[in-house]
Amino acid sequence: MKRIASAALAAMLMTLGSAHAQTMPPMTMSAVYGELGYTFMKVDAFGTSFRPGALRGILGYDLNPFVAIEGMAGFGVNDNDKNLRVSGIPTNVTAKLDSMYGIWAKPKYMPNPQTELFARAGWGHTKVKVEGSRTGFVSRSEAQDDLSWGIGANYRFTPNGYVGIDWMRYSNQSNSHVDGLTLSAGWHW
Repeated sequence: MKRIASAALAAMLMTLGSAHAQTMPPMTMSAVYGELGYTFMKVDAFGTSFRPGALRGILGYDLNPFVAIEGMAGFGVNDNDKNLRVSGIPTNVTAKLDSMYGIWAKPKYMPNPQTELFARAGWGHTKVKVEGSRTGFVSRSEAQDDLSWGIGANYRFTPNGYVGIDWMRYSNQSNSHVDGLTLSAGWHW
């Protein structure tokens, strides 16, 4: 009896899978794509951590089904402030991402027509600015050029449109790190 139930369940799952595969439209898209996303940043610098937000755009080109190249640009849209002690004096300190840009190679793998798993590696530039509310506090900017890398996944809801999530390490200096988790939407032209 258990064998019959198992066989019936397996046949039903295969039927559902083949019916779903028949309803997917063919993948007809160009090699050029773009995406826009919101990045939840984490900046470890100046002896503490800040969490500003950024808007990030990517323009990419599929060299083949397994590799793409991408250009990225972004800027801060949400500042993060915290109360710190600077030279023993309580001070409200605000951090913001001024800008970021970079270029990456993007190896990718598609386990099915809707899902894309990928990695990114390349070069990135970030510029972070920190300001204090106390009179006499010297605001500081730190710009970094560094190797950047990350991982992510995209889900296609149409042959050309997709949504995605990725984590990136934009900068990895010995005294500071800039990371980001991005939720994005994209389109292949």
